[in-house]
Amino acid sequence: MQTNTTGAFRRRSALALTLAPILSGGLALGAHAQTATPVAPQASTEEPGDTIIVTALKTSQRLIDVPAPVTALSANTLTEQNLTNIRDYFNRIPGLQYSGQAVHSLSLRGITTGGATNPTLAVLVDDVPFGSATANGDTDIPDFDPAILSRIEVLRGPQGTLYGAASLGGIIKYVTQDPSTTQFTGRVEAGVSTVAHGGQGNSLRGSLNVPLIKDRVALAVSGFYRRDPAWVDNTDSNTGQFLANANHQRQWGGRAALLLRPVDNLTITLSAIRQRLRTENSGLVDFKSDTNFNSVNADPYSVTRVLGQPSRSQFDVYSARAVLDLGKVQVTSVTGWNVNESVPYQDLTSIFGGLLGRYYPGLSSVFLTNSHRATRFSQELRLSGSSTALDWMLGGFYSVEHANISQTMLLMNASGSLIDTPYVGAGPSTYRELAAFGTVTGHLAPGLDLQVGGRYAHNKQDNLSTVATTGVAQYIFGFSSSEEHRTSESPFTWLVSPSWHITRDVMVYARVANGYRPGGTNTLADGVPGTYRSDRVVNYEAGAKGSVLEGKLDFDLSVFQIDWSRIQLQNTSANELTFTTNGAKARSRGVELAGTVRPWTGGAISGNATFTDAVLTQALPAATDGGSALVGAKGDRLPNSARFTANIGLDQKVRLGEGVSGSLGVNYAWTGKRPGDFLNNLAAAGRERQMLPSYGQLDVRAGVTLDAGWSVNIFARNLTDERAVLYAINRNGTTAPYGRYIPPRTVGVQFAGSF
Repeated sequence: MQTNTTGAFRRRSALALTLAPILSGGLALGAHAQTATPVAPQASTEEPGDTIIVTALKTSQRLIDVPAPVTALSANTLTEQNLTNIRDYFNRIPGLQYSGQAVHSLSLRGITTGGATNPTLAVLVDDVPFGSATANGDTDIPDFDPAILSRIEVLRGPQGTLYGAASLGGIIKYVTQDPSTTQFTGRVEAGVSTVAHGGQGNSLRGSLNVPLIKDRVALAVSGFYRRDPAWVDNTDSNTGQFLANANHQRQWGGRAALLLRPVDNLTITLSAIRQRLRTENSGLVDFKSDTNFNSVNADPYSVTRVLGQPSRSQFDVYSARAVLDLGKVQVTSVTGWNVNESVPYQDLTSIFGGLLGRYYPGLSSVFLTNSHRATRFSQELRLSGSSTALDWMLGGFYSVEHANISQTMLLMNASGSLIDTPYVGAGPSTYRELAAFGTVTGHLAPGLDLQVGGRYAHNKQDNLSTVATTGVAQYIFGFSSSEEHRTSESPFTWLVSPSWHITRDVMVYARVANGYRPGGTNTLADGVPGTYRSDRVVNYEAGAKGSVLEGKLDFDLSVFQIDWSRIQLQNTSANELTFTTNGAKARSRGVELAGTVRPWTGGAISGNATFTDAVLTQALPAATDGGSALVGAKGDRLPNSARFTANIGLDQKVRLGEGVSGSLGVNYAWTGKRPGDFLNNLAAAGRERQMLPSYGQLDVRAGVTLDAGWSVNIFARNLTDERAVLYAINRNGTTAPYGRYIPPRTVGVQFAGSF
């Protein structure tokens, strides 16, 4: 790694750095995760003989032919099972940890240390990288509605060869629906729902496909509006004002895609996606300072916080994809541009109110706006071909992203009037990556293949931090300053994967692959290292997948071990500066098993179970120079990783009469105990690390569908109204813990029509 640092001052604002773990997600909190439950390799509603095609390895393949662990959720599955928001999607994916809206809040197979570090998995939209590869441009996860999707694909384990930076633990790939040049189709849906202890919600979505010139030009448009029901009541801590169901949120958006086929061997797809999210108040709940996660209030779904903590996020994704078929060689170009913005407001009164109140008479509330904006351009060009002897792919990739984090502290009196803005900070940054990659799959014998691949990349980062402080804030948070940092790195990633098709529909495989997360720069204050390096993982895996008994039994088994070295950690200096450093090692080891059996006509039983043991193999480094550091001994489990998860579901379709069919579904998911975040050494003294309790969730649904295309479905999620902790935060131990419950029992009905 090469570095070059200049600056008018060598001390960055303590506030911007110290609060990085708190502010990274604003109202959508940082990485305090839930381990989700896996599903069968095919949706339970699929019929025998149905073929699921995925593009996880950048080529179209049957799901059971991909020599890697992949989960695919189709748009039909999402709508049939009413999986309409991000929590619903990811509760059905093996090994995924989810804790909030920020990209860094996601991880796979236990590869996380918590906190606002750089993301450990990559998010793509139609092969276009979404958001940022670093925490500087941290943006919200794209919460796509099923109206604009074809499917969601999740690859578990490092994918550095094909997907590059930030795919340390895997990737999440959203695949949208291509326009059809032959069929005029449309669909409309409307739904209402209500949540226990709370209010009502509603949704509306629609899509339309129009062939403009048969076989040559087609247009597809889709859109949606959704208001999710709220259930957390809020009493304003200043005025005493009561607001029922304060945590409601609204989402709306749409997509337009134009497909052009000027000649038979060239297809061009232009796509534009826009989506907006508005959340009023956070929905966080406060827990007592113990390990039982009891609410501080008699009503667990009520809080006493300052009202008016809205969160606003939006993203736009534009792409142009061109595929030219030259016979023996196929040329693919993918050009992407995305813009992501989020503006959360956060109440920091409990942290800074007492300190600042000494200097600001009448101070009642301390707020911080923590705005993120990231733009990213990417261009990928691939050549691929196949023969009886081998398949090959060569590609080049370029990406440049510009990000900015802007923070403003607002001091308010009891009437809500502004007293002062003692702190304003900004952190524009640029990240560039240039890479060349390739894979070769040799067909060694009938059914026996060997895939090898490699990727060489070079990345550069430029960061400029500016801080403006006034009055007493200069002594609390540091004087106004400006400093610039530069760093570069040239990682190489690789994979080796033999596979054997025992039959056409049964395959066994092994896979060894690595991945990395980019390094970066810190402030150059005393005792703080100027840079930190990329961390690396190596994944060893063996698996078997297939479909037997004429499609009546599908199975997917994988056994893995991931070795993680040079782990990026967040520590605190003696000057209260939070910085990133490298240290310690870890290992995640596990088994994932999923299957679907279809024993009778129209019926399917899906079951799965996972075991994950993610632990430190080397203790976290101790604090130095009077600072503080996270505490973790050899053998301690990594945060938020459940050892055991399980899921079982039943789906039944039956003819009810001429032109009428019915459906019934039930699903039970269980998540085991999960350790909370590592505490720092100051908080760990005399305190016990949190252990989030296990819980189960029961969902049911039923519906009637007319052959003419109309349907009505009713559903209930969390039927037994379990009050389970999704995640909790008490990293520093200086404030009472807080977090989120899973949504209470939610009941609703959906009406849909297709034409």
